[in-house]
Amino acid sequence: MGFVPIFITLGGFVFLFVLLVHQNLRQKKRAFSLDWETLVSRVRDGSWLKLTEQNPEGGGLDSLERLLRFAAKSTSNPAEKAEMESLKEVLGRAKRTRYEYNNLIGTKPYSFVASLFGHHPL
Repeated sequence: MGFVPIFITLGGFVFLFVLLVHQNLRQKKRAFSLDWETLVSRVRDGSWLKLTEQNPEGGGLDSLERLLRFAAKSTSNPAEKAEMESLKEVLGRAKRTRYEYNNLIGTKPYSFVASLFGHHPL
C-alpha cells in the first residue's frame, strides 16, 4: 500500500503534463491560423496587390514575405506603406508562432505528446 499513492501522484502528474502541452500546442496552432487568415485577407483586400499580380494564397509565409517586400519597394503612397508595416508585424508574429510551435514539437518530452495527439509541424 506504500507505493500506490506514489503511482497515483505520478500518474496525475503525467496526465496534467499531457493536457498542458496539448492545450499549449492547440493555442499556438490557433494563433498561427488566425494570423495567417488575417494576412491573407488583408493582402487580398490591398489595392497595392495589383502591382505584384501574384496570388497571396499561393505559398506560405516566405512567399508572402517576398510579396510584401516587393510591394513595399514599388509603392510610394504613405498609407500603403503604413499598411505594409502593420502587415509585416503580423507576419513576424506568425513566423514567431510557427517557430515556437515547430520547436516545441521537436523537443523530446513534448514530441511524445505531439505524436500522441497528432500534431504535425506547420
